[in-house]
Amino acid sequence: MSRRIEWSDGSVPGRTRAYSRRDLLGWLARGAAWSIAAPPLLGLMARQGLGAGVVGGGANPTAKKMILLWLEGGPSQFETFDPKAGTTTGGPFPSIPTTIPGCSFSSLLPGVAARAHHLAVIRTVTSREGTHARAREMLHTGYSPNPSVPFPAFPAIVAHEIGDLDHDLPAFVQVDGPPSSAGYLGIASSPFRVDDATGNVGNLAYPPGVDPARLDLRESLRDVVDARMRHGAGVEAVESDAAQRRRARRLMDSALRSVFNLESEDDAKRDAYGRNRFGQGVLLARRLIEQGVAAVEVVLDGWDSHDKNATQHKILCDILDPALSTLLDDLAERGLLDQTLVVCMGEFGRTPGINTREGRDHWPNNFSVVLAGGGVKPGVVYGETDELGVSVKGRPVQVADLFATLAKVLGIDGTKEFNRDRRPATLVDKNGIPLDEIIVG
Repeated sequence: MSRRIEWSDGSVPGRTRAYSRRDLLGWLARGAAWSIAAPPLLGLMARQGLGAGVVGGGANPTAKKMILLWLEGGPSQFETFDPKAGTTTGGPFPSIPTTIPGCSFSSLLPGVAARAHHLAVIRTVTSREGTHARAREMLHTGYSPNPSVPFPAFPAIVAHEIGDLDHDLPAFVQVDGPPSSAGYLGIASSPFRVDDATGNVGNLAYPPGVDPARLDLRESLRDVVDARMRHGAGVEAVESDAAQRRRARRLMDSALRSVFNLESEDDAKRDAYGRNRFGQGVLLARRLIEQGVAAVEVVLDGWDSHDKNATQHKILCDILDPALSTLLDDLAERGLLDQTLVVCMGEFGRTPGINTREGRDHWPNNFSVVLAGGGVKPGVVYGETDELGVSVKGRPVQVADLFATLAKVLGIDGTKEFNRDRRPATLVDKNGIPLDEIIVG
């Protein structure tokens, strides 16, 4: 006699699922055929460490920092990392071989193709979310949007869990794009946002006529007001505001603020990254990581190619290719690649079919994500789509699996639970299973 294990949400796992302590206690409390379920359940839980390390906490993580290259709007997998050249869905660009045997990229990414031996290419990420706002949140947090729980973006999790929140530089810096949120992790893990890496960062200089001593006096007066406000506005609001001011002041007074000035960088290096907002933002990301920032997100907008997909992707890939290629080279040359997890992705992919406006529409069914750096096995391809790119042929990757993988690579315990207004949430969805095939060790 055998029984099928079902979860409290009524779902039945079609693949291995992470068991948590809560699952175990639930089984004990209900006494649900324990004599039958206990041996396989306990065996699997023992292999998974009772859930700990399943959604994070790699045994020997080498990555200590993260750079997220976010492709806002949803890039086409056909014109980037999963080309189907010569088919009815492939589009006008040929595919080219990469330094991974048997793996091809779009001809729009020649530089990245030549450095594919650094990459782990995941071709079968699948999501339920096909609208920009919801998909953007899901691919930042690992969760579908929930109005009751403000989930943190993953770079904020990196900042909170392994960053130095007391460092002169912010633990999380975002370059361009709509601001990401630290959610329930609070303002200390929120991004310091740089609108344009090619210009000066504003509001870091002292106001005219104000020196450090005078600003100290102003701050002491503000402390008096804060003490009174705690009884009215509430402790949390006052503490958040005070923390933000302390962060700003620390950066204003630090010699490390010079890291934002790219004029000190070699001209040839700036040219290699690309003399545009994104390329210079990626260069800034390398500089920030080098100076102790835990997480940097750099945004390249414009991938929502409902019209003239080929033209739009040619323009954008001409920006992405040198920036990502040079970042990989630069990190490797400086001995930083083994310490830094690089992630390149957007909120979903694009449709196999090309519409009447020569564009591709939203496609969350299967799309590509690229990883590189510390803790990631280089030169591997995970998952396969069919010959037209319409469906997953093997190894589908849920968004929760992707985030469990990121957490494990960085040594973050994704099972850590936070409570917001009595609503518990783990850093990473406990249903996620790390893709161990692409993780070192």
